[in-house]
Amino acid sequence: MSRGGYVGVDGCPGGWLAVRLSEDGQSWAADVYEDLHLLWEAHREAKLMLIDMPIGLADGRESRACDALARELLKPGRASSIFAAPVREVLGATGYAEANALQREISDRGLSRQSWGLVPKIRRLDELLQQDMEARGRFRESHPELCFAQLFGGSMRHGKKTPEGFAERFAHLRRVCAHADTIVAELLARYPRKALARDDMLDALVLAVTGWLSGGALRQVPAEGDADRTGLSRTISFYKPEGRTLAAGGQ
Repeated sequence: MSRGGYVGVDGCPGGWLAVRLSEDGQSWAADVYEDLHLLWEAHREAKLMLIDMPIGLADGRESRACDALARELLKPGRASSIFAAPVREVLGATGYAEANALQREISDRGLSRQSWGLVPKIRRLDELLQQDMEARGRFRESHPELCFAQLFGGSMRHGKKTPEGFAERFAHLRRVCAHADTIVAELLARYPRKALARDDMLDALVLAVTGWLSGGALRQVPAEGDADRTGLSRTISFYKPEGRTLAAGGQ
């Protein structure tokens, strides 16, 4: 694939799935990378990389505004899909009990086991963005459920891990991305489900589609921006087509 393009990145059991769409929408690439640094090296020429992972963490007792605002946009139905990002101190914890105690001491809130399960990947992404200013300028935090809702006129009706939820999301993507069938079929053939779940494929694809359809002209919450104490942006990006949704047709 030529340089440029838009990449959607989602964590998966085998590491990180990257789906890349060219700027003209005519070509694509999709691969699982065990290490995020390898993914970055493979796609550092991309115009934009949307990733479903917290960038910029909570400081003290104040929760991230972007998490609360994204939940509001996903009501009713999918608001619970937005997990609260941990405080930065949790990244140094060696186990859930320690992490939960740190989170409670610093923020007055506990840490869910679901959030703890994401900490190794949050830590890896944070390390990359602290070390590499070019990566910091290229990655944007996004969220697949928010992207689906904003692109297609409302929150998805079914949970993404159900057969109905997969079919619902896939049908939307097929209407706007000519390569959706081929991308999913190839990923299903190349990777076992223990390395790459079916819903991970659609999550990464909708992030790539969001970047591509927007041409980089994304919206974000909070609109005015926000940053943590290390200077990392605490915003969640998405694209909402002006005056219409894409549920009934293409671009």
